[in-house]
Amino acid sequence: MLHKIISTIGLGVLGVDPITAVYLMSMGLRKEKKSRITLFFLSFAGFSIFGGAALSAIFAATAVNFLKNIMPGDNSYFWAILNFGISIFIFVWVIRKLFAKGKKKEEEKEPIGGGWFKYITTGLVFAITSFTDPTFYAVILMSGESGDFFNATLLLTIWFIVSQFMAVIIYIANELNILDKLTVFVEKFKEKKLKTISHVFYFLLLSVAVALLVDTVFYLFNGKYLF
Repeated sequence: MLHKIISTIGLGVLGVDPITAVYLMSMGLRKEKKSRITLFFLSFAGFSIFGGAALSAIFAATAVNFLKNIMPGDNSYFWAILNFGISIFIFVWVIRKLFAKGKKKEEEKEPIGGGWFKYITTGLVFAITSFTDPTFYAVILMSGESGDFFNATLLLTIWFIVSQFMAVIIYIANELNILDKLTVFVEKFKEKKLKTISHVFYFLLLSVAVALLVDTVFYLFNGKYLF
């Protein structure tokens, strides 16, 4: 179970989503009622976690067996092609980020008005967006190997907390009435540290791309993978 938890944390990092955090911050700064923000957040979290757990318990075991039957072996040339494709994608993405001109303006969705039902349904709409995230499906498939609803719920909760850590922090800050202070801190942090952190992140991505290329070349000459 421990290796699944570690893998889930990694998938959560890959699936980090800032959109809900931006929406929550917008709601908080516009002084939406805490009860309505809580309805939205718990609706979003509940539908994402328990919806995924239900899918895992019902369908994932069958899907896992199907994937095991069609997946290439450990020494297949398929992984060399995949490694090469991922490395090229990373190189192109990092280069475009480093040399992109101008800054994109972040779009903020207007907080909704109306009764409690609208906040719950909006949480459901945000939860549905989870189904466009490949890491969400990866956790469902991984947890589905056991067919245990509790384990699936645990893994999806971990995935949700990691991938939505910004939204979780903003929700807690709003509940503690320190959202304004958090906003000021984030702005100062962005001015001083964001560029450095971005370059470190790009360096790590490039390191991964180089490792994948080395693994591909090693396979071409030796018929087996280095890593």
